[in-house]
Amino acid sequence: MQRRKIGIWLLAGFAFGVFILQPLGLSLFLFDRSGDSGHWPSYLGEAFETVWGFTDVDQVLKNLLFGILGSSLALMVFFRKKIFQLNRKRMDGQTLLELIKKGENDLVEFKSSLRWDLRQSKVNKQLEFVIIKTIAGFMNTNGGNLLIGVDDNGNILGLNQDFDTLKKPDTDGFEQYLMQLVSLKVGAHLCMAVNVSFYRYGENDVCYIEIAPAKIPVYLSQDGRSRFYIRTGNATRELDLPEAILYLGKEKALYN
Repeated sequence: MQRRKIGIWLLAGFAFGVFILQPLGLSLFLFDRSGDSGHWPSYLGEAFETVWGFTDVDQVLKNLLFGILGSSLALMVFFRKKIFQLNRKRMDGQTLLELIKKGENDLVEFKSSLRWDLRQSKVNKQLEFVIIKTIAGFMNTNGGNLLIGVDDNGNILGLNQDFDTLKKPDTDGFEQYLMQLVSLKVGAHLCMAVNVSFYRYGENDVCYIEIAPAKIPVYLSQDGRSRFYIRTGNATRELDLPEAILYLGKEKALYN
């Protein structure tokens, strides 16, 4: 797969060198030699006609030289992009580990799983509500970071047991299920406030969720009533109606 990608980049670079770089350079040369008289596009057309002169040995050599130049530029871009992506991923992964080591606080919360109950060894829908409650709490406060697949002590447990409960047992299926929960329980208009990414450590994946503060109050419906949650310290706390009114102000509290 890697060799195929490199081959595609080489061919694209070769074509770029022959049919883009060479005509541009030649047309500018002809335009400059004419004393900047006439119209540059006309020289560009002449340059394109020259490039197609494959029966001319000198032109074939020029095509090869510009093709090699284009391929070289393509390789530089390809490997620079790959190196940048690897360095970024490594840096972000290390940063996440440092975040885990610092433990939970008002901006960071750990959850062992999304829906698999480790104690009862079965799917537990209440765990899903806990996740959504935490997300809503962050939205109603200052935003924050939720990590799924990490226990309260900062041990990485992974998501494999959660994966096994999904129709699509991988990170894509996990993200789709999570965002569906956010859409249904919090609101589709607030999905943009949730950014999901995954990091792999050994055989275990960690789901890292960055949550932005919402501009409007976020309520969750449970047991026939709307509930309002905020972050206090390293926990998510429910406020009753009088507390919510004091917290938000009367006008904002009544907006649902």
